[in-house]
Amino acid sequence: MTDLYLIRHGETLFNQLGYFQGHSDSPLTDIGQQQALNLVSYFDSIPLQQLYCSDLGRAIISATPLSDAKKLPLQTCPRLREVSYDYLDGQAKKQLSEEDKQKLTRLFSAELNYRIGQGETLAEVQMRLFKKINEIEATHSGQSIAVMTHGLSIVMLIKQILHIPVDAPRQFNIHNASVCHLLFKSGKWILQSIERNDLS
Repeated sequence: MTDLYLIRHGETLFNQLGYFQGHSDSPLTDIGQQQALNLVSYFDSIPLQQLYCSDLGRAIISATPLSDAKKLPLQTCPRLREVSYDYLDGQAKKQLSEEDKQKLTRLFSAELNYRIGQGETLAEVQMRLFKKINEIEATHSGQSIAVMTHGLSIVMLIKQILHIPVDAPRQFNIHNASVCHLLFKSGKWILQSIERNDLS
């Protein structure tokens, strides 16, 4: 039996301002920094053996206090990144053209094989994350593992685990610093809980 904790990074400046982040980056806000510190308390009684992390700065900064507290090295991986929006990465949501809004509608509806520019489809995001956590589980079977990643990536993973079609309307959100506890048992992933840590 393997415990895996999917964590969304803390609040960033782009989250606060309403910008698409994707593969771009922005610093944590004061709230985001506090959320990262709160994760140390959250995991105080959880004996983690491994800590994986997206290679994007906001994820690394969010995971560093936990890494220090648990004395675990951060194992970074680009396959744990957020979706790529291509040229929309780093753009303000309020300033999008009508054409770009239509592109995002198509992307978020998970239209088969639809991507923005050279970005990713949601199905591609789902599969790269799902394959990665399966590799992590196979390498560290029976251990307790934390994975710092991103909101939409976590949503797509949970859809895969719950057998929700990739194009089904989203019924839940993953807030900044939320922790999703997964259990790998008898050859399958089970969603145990989704807990908020966003200071709301």
